[in-house]
Amino acid sequence: MTVSSQTNKVIYIGNGIAKEFAIPFSFLEQEHIKVRQKKNDIQTERTDWTVKNGNLVFVDAPESGTEIAIVREVPLTQETDYRDNEILHAETLERNFDKLTMQVQQLAEKSARAVTVDIFDDTAADSLIPSIRKAVSDCAKSVESAQVLETETGTLLTAAKQQVQTATKQALAAATSAKNAAASETNTAAMLRTKANTALDNLTAAGKSLIAGFGMPKAAYSTITVGASGAQYTALKNGWFSMSGKASSDGGYVQMYVDNSIWSMTTQPAGWYSKLFMPVKKGRKMTLKYVNFTLDYLRFTALEGEN
Repeated sequence: MTVSSQTNKVIYIGNGIAKEFAIPFSFLEQEHIKVRQKKNDIQTERTDWTVKNGNLVFVDAPESGTEIAIVREVPLTQETDYRDNEILHAETLERNFDKLTMQVQQLAEKSARAVTVDIFDDTAADSLIPSIRKAVSDCAKSVESAQVLETETGTLLTAAKQQVQTATKQALAAATSAKNAAASETNTAAMLRTKANTALDNLTAAGKSLIAGFGMPKAAYSTITVGASGAQYTALKNGWFSMSGKASSDGGYVQMYVDNSIWSMTTQPAGWYSKLFMPVKKGRKMTLKYVNFTLDYLRFTALEGEN
């Protein structure tokens, strides 16, 4: 026969019903056909099949969604012994040439799936896979670090916005009170009408700085000695309690309470880190409860302007 096609494998997707699949390439022996399947990223070899009329027929239909690879794998051998002055049959010679062609196609298919370097590159081939794996690992770590940073930043910004909103409401309330007082004090009314308004435009630079400072943490923080689960900590100033730790086993968790009301909770699998921030006012009590959880630190950061 001739080997007119360069194909030596074909991949099908099972539907749970079909048992018969076409083999679109020639082969010399049924033993040269190998069948592999992949389901949920697990690869196995199928042997429960026969060849009928050039088609591969399974005993049991492949499950729906299963990938089926039919591939020709020819042994890399030459078993014909040519002798001097013997009659050389054309069919024998052609069969050997067909086998050689199939072997070349088999090697070409494998090399097409291999990692290679440029012809002028002197990188050792056995160093490529470790390098690729390291690059993938480094990339995954960078993505994880970026996600953690994004979460921490979002939490801090939320707390800062809440503090600014509270400070703004307080300033607006003060402005309203001053305006009401001005109605009963003729001599101060004109001054108050020009000095106080809802947009805070007439605050001095120092006043605006103080208002903005209410939403910003100090650069320094105080490290708190961690007590047993359920211990209470009192905020001596306005600011944030923050903690970091990781679950020591699956289902490990940590909870933050303020004045006995739960503020935040996180549950993680073993080895995963959690970081929590909780804004508190001076005198408020924070309770930290944790189970199967190892704390790296517990800190308190005061607001700017807090003495």
